[in-house]
Amino acid sequence: MMVDWSLSSFESPSWHAAVADIIRRRSTNRADVREVALDGLDLSFASAILDLGCGFGFMTEAVARRVAPDARIVGVDACSANEQPYLERVTGPSRVGRFIRRQIDKQLDWPDDSFDLIVASYSLYFFPEIIPEVARVLAPRGLFIALTHMEESCRDLLHAVGVENTDSHLRPVSRNFSAENGGRLLAPWFGEVERVDYHNSLAFGAAEHDDILAYLRFKLPFLAPASEPGSELPEPLWRTIQASLSHQGRVVLAKNDAAFRCRKPLCP
Repeated sequence: MMVDWSLSSFESPSWHAAVADIIRRRSTNRADVREVALDGLDLSFASAILDLGCGFGFMTEAVARRVAPDARIVGVDACSANEQPYLERVTGPSRVGRFIRRQIDKQLDWPDDSFDLIVASYSLYFFPEIIPEVARVLAPRGLFIALTHMEESCRDLLHAVGVENTDSHLRPVSRNFSAENGGRLLAPWFGEVERVDYHNSLAFGAAEHDDILAYLRFKLPFLAPASEPGSELPEPLWRTIQASLSHQGRVVLAKNDAAFRCRKPLCP
């Protein structure tokens, strides 16, 4: 189950969306990761969609553009503040989205074969135990898409800010469901698992001081667990970043991700 400390960075949808925008602007890979994950897919078949850990609607917004105008879209998230921005992103002239506020654990509240499409965008590492339930509620011809990080990117971020693995929540959380182990975790529950890699890095120059500061403050609950989200960076961490900006002129952080596209659900 998602633990309470991990919610703190996501309780402000506007801040979360602003950080997502920083990631887009500072990415060396100019392709939208959502479009890479959806590339080549015909989603016109999907009339019932579920987004697990939907946040403010980052992934569902892209999905909604590819499905029928009257498709039923349901988002589930532990943060009630995400409800309004989520609904604004998925509601259309012929569609009214639905938002369910709850923490995701080991069980989903729908009957078998309830959804044609299920997505989990950078969220499955908080509740990997839900995978068998995803297979159960996914229709036999349905599709499950999960976006996640590569563990090497987490290592790179920790190294860049001078944080030891043992002092951070980032590595343990990322290892729950990553590009490296996701295929193994999904294979028992899906007859077909396809991995699509998204190679990227975030580049911050000296002029992007505010962007890297905002990005790291968003990550604080993972980087320095004793810190509150949005608080000032711990002095040693900030000195490390300042030194890199001063000596090298910029900071480059690996941001390699992957999408898993899963079909042929195997019911528990």
